[in-house]
Amino acid sequence: MKKLVLIVSVFFLYTIPGIAQDTGTFTIPDSLKNKTFDEIEKLGFKYYNDSIKHEIYANTLLVKAKQKNDPLSLAKAYRSAVFMFKNKSHERIAYLDSSIAVSKDLNHKLYPAVPYSIKGGEYRQIGDYSKALDSYLAALKYSSASNNKNFYYLTKHNIGSLKREIGEFEEAATIFKEVIDYEDKNNIGGIGHLATMLYLADTYRKLEYKDSATFYNTKGIQESLKDSLDLYPLFVLHEGINLYYKQQYQKSLDSIHKALPFVEKYKPREEESLVTAYIHLAKLYKEFDNKEKYLEYLLKIDQSYDHSDFVSTETREGYELLIDYYKSVDDKNKQLYYIDKLFRVDSILDTNYKNLSKKIVQEYDTPKLLEEKQNLIDNLEQKEKKTSVKFITAVIFAIILIIVVAVIYIKNVRYRKRFKELMHVPTLEATAPKEILNKHPATPEAIGISEDIVNSVLEGLQKFEDKQGYVSPNITTGELAKKLQTNSKYLSKIINTYKQKSFSVYINELRIEYVIEKLKNESKFRLYTIKAISREIGFNTTEAFSKSFYKKTGIYPSYFIKQLEKGK
Repeated sequence: MKKLVLIVSVFFLYTIPGIAQDTGTFTIPDSLKNKTFDEIEKLGFKYYNDSIKHEIYANTLLVKAKQKNDPLSLAKAYRSAVFMFKNKSHERIAYLDSSIAVSKDLNHKLYPAVPYSIKGGEYRQIGDYSKALDSYLAALKYSSASNNKNFYYLTKHNIGSLKREIGEFEEAATIFKEVIDYEDKNNIGGIGHLATMLYLADTYRKLEYKDSATFYNTKGIQESLKDSLDLYPLFVLHEGINLYYKQQYQKSLDSIHKALPFVEKYKPREEESLVTAYIHLAKLYKEFDNKEKYLEYLLKIDQSYDHSDFVSTETREGYELLIDYYKSVDDKNKQLYYIDKLFRVDSILDTNYKNLSKKIVQEYDTPKLLEEKQNLIDNLEQKEKKTSVKFITAVIFAIILIIVVAVIYIKNVRYRKRFKELMHVPTLEATAPKEILNKHPATPEAIGISEDIVNSVLEGLQKFEDKQGYVSPNITTGELAKKLQTNSKYLSKIINTYKQKSFSVYINELRIEYVIEKLKNESKFRLYTIKAISREIGFNTTEAFSKSFYKKTGIYPSYFIKQLEKGK
């Protein structure tokens, strides 16, 4: 379903589309020199999936727009350039920002509403739901101000799908219904209208409004036969799932089997729909007491996870049912295997959804799984040994378990202590050094650098810290030395002597001190994923951020955020 959101967004947004790249070295091909801006824009739309052709058209648009010095043309050109950077969110967002910047005062029907809307989709792709919602709300504001009702309701659809994704189903259903009513009233059809209808039906099903779900699934089936056969099997599939909850098991089975081959063949990336289909087919076959088919579809969930790494709460449920199945047939090896997989799924769910407001309902909590896993290990080993060996093994396991529990307890006590210490550390402003030279016994002469240069560099470093220049990614000694009008050798020596740490440690510790204060003071910032936070403060990888945070504080950022949220 998330893939469908992206398809619908591209379908609408490109027909209604910033770091602005330097086009100074680009030469417009002879074949395009006499074409108008609008003609080239249409060619860009036609070939936006052809990266080579689209790059030529996008650069041509940028050159022509700059020659015209027309804000609207520039906004369109920057938007078009976004599609040169597939899977590069940073560059795409930079171009969208350029499009927004040149069009924010135009009072145009589509600009800057369109680049704001696409920007919301980009943030959504990288899991930054807070910024995604901010961008969608900005698109809503500008489309309302320009009285562009069609785009206003398209943006409403995007906000509704975001609400649905994070589990706010009541709000999502209200938004989808509002969009559907507007589109019906104005005779607006097509794939976007059908997508909203599909999401509304699925949201009603999750709210247990089963008759309402049937109404919109049935309407969607009828309209998709006329407007978009691509969505027809998804409506059939979702009504089949809805029929399961109406306890119409045979009809449910028939509908899901009717739709599933088309979804598997033509929409292989619709992982959410496929996993939902598999889990409900498994449940149906359990109702019909067909254990072979029941197991077959549970294993398909496992195969889907192995193939795509896609996980959802229904993926988790599938593994719970697999564990129960192999427990019922006393296959302890398979139980252990799927318990381990369930732990991995839980880890992914925790990473993907830690910034959402809803908790995942877990029938098997972690302590229960750990206990069951340990019992399975004990039982398997006991079968392979004699009675005396069994007893010794059990004692050893008990000792290990006690040690592990003790270690975990000690670690948690240590973590809590370090968290409390962090909470009582004064702010960065209060502890910022005022007289750096007075705190260090070393003299400029001792390190072979003149006092004027040392003082100049230290003052520059203080300004660098005050302006939070350390949050820029990939900052190097060479770049910083250039800004401070010195060389990297002098800069490194001064930092080593007066900051008493290496350049990389100096930068990373500044970032950690900064993020600690930001997390303390901004509850909204705590909703970001660890990956998003690390990028926000200049780290290239989540691992580098977590290691630096632990080295500085003795705890991991995920633990720090969790404790902050507990205490709010």
